[in-house]
Amino acid sequence: MVTASVPEQARLGEVSLPNVLMLGTAEWDSPIATNQHYVARELSRSANITFVESLGLRRPKLRRDDVVRMASRVKRAIGEQTETPAHRPRPVNAQIVSPLVLPVHRAPTLPLNRALLRRATSAWLRSPHPRVLWTFTPVTYGLEASADVVIYHCVDLLATFPGVDGVAVGRGEKTLSSATSVAIATSQAVHEHLVAAGFPRVELLQNVADVSVFTAASRPAAERRPAVLFSGNLTVHKLDMPILEAVATAVRGRGELLLAGPLAAGGGSFDAELRRLEELGARHLGVLTPAQLAEVAGTCAVGLIPYSINDYTRGVSPLKCFEYLSSGLSVVSTGLPSVTELARTNPHVTMATGDDFAQRVVELLEPVSDDVVTDRMTSAAENGWEGRGAVLRELLQAELTSER
Repeated sequence: MVTASVPEQARLGEVSLPNVLMLGTAEWDSPIATNQHYVARELSRSANITFVESLGLRRPKLRRDDVVRMASRVKRAIGEQTETPAHRPRPVNAQIVSPLVLPVHRAPTLPLNRALLRRATSAWLRSPHPRVLWTFTPVTYGLEASADVVIYHCVDLLATFPGVDGVAVGRGEKTLSSATSVAIATSQAVHEHLVAAGFPRVELLQNVADVSVFTAASRPAAERRPAVLFSGNLTVHKLDMPILEAVATAVRGRGELLLAGPLAAGGGSFDAELRRLEELGARHLGVLTPAQLAEVAGTCAVGLIPYSINDYTRGVSPLKCFEYLSSGLSVVSTGLPSVTELARTNPHVTMATGDDFAQRVVELLEPVSDDVVTDRMTSAAENGWEGRGAVLRELLQAELTSER
């Protein structure tokens, strides 16, 4: 459980905490911790947080995963306890809200959804000032009108993701552009998009990782094995399957390709693709907690970011890059703009194309010294949530001060 430091606790006892309504794009107990979960944790050190689970930007389909997810949402919305795979700790000063809204954000559902969302967030609407709307989704149903400070934290080019209602996203961003105090972009592509969308002030804060968790589980060079790791959502929307298959084939007999994460968490299916990778020698470890993932990563040699390059991934800033480095791994990535920029200054990050990606991975399976492992961890040390949390809390305080 997260607790405030002693100095912060002393200050918090002297002032009224701001009330932050955080609109997420995922469930709190989603299988993979993302930017929004860490931001909620860090802001809860100096604010009261109401985290509102996803409003459903992607229209669900009549498939098992979507039906189970919707049924679970209904149970949470009416107050039933549900079994979830993540069981993510609730930060101090934070509560989780599961609004029962329809995942269709156009007429004729707009008035109904607006009423349902306002009912679900009524405690924040009645809370004393200052009230802050910190939203990861542009679909807000006018809640910004009740906030003293509005911050749009954009981590993806949402409108480009398959199944997401791009019209609703565009309409929401147009409305937010005139109400937002500051917008936060997590990649250069997202920054350019927000500037073009009319946001007057955009800060570039690329994704970071919980580096201390991964560094603590890192093993000495002599205890590592020639294993290659991909951690994250296993989905055809992001992954370059020919590259992954080539890696599985190339390392077979020399090492092992390990896969950790949920299957197609954002919709679709990955069953056939996983069977093919397993036939080639890959092993799926399932969904791991951050601590479990850190234990696995700490014994490996190479971390993969084998993403397809498309309109969506051009805006991605993968926090797994710093998870790998803080575990002492080298990183091999396709040409994501955010990772390409990092590779210019970090010798432990290698960019590769489809033709030579697998060969570069094989070359990096060779044993290295403890000095190399330590240097990789050191290169990630300044990209952790401890430092980023301080930056975000300072940004929030500055905006509140400016508002007053």
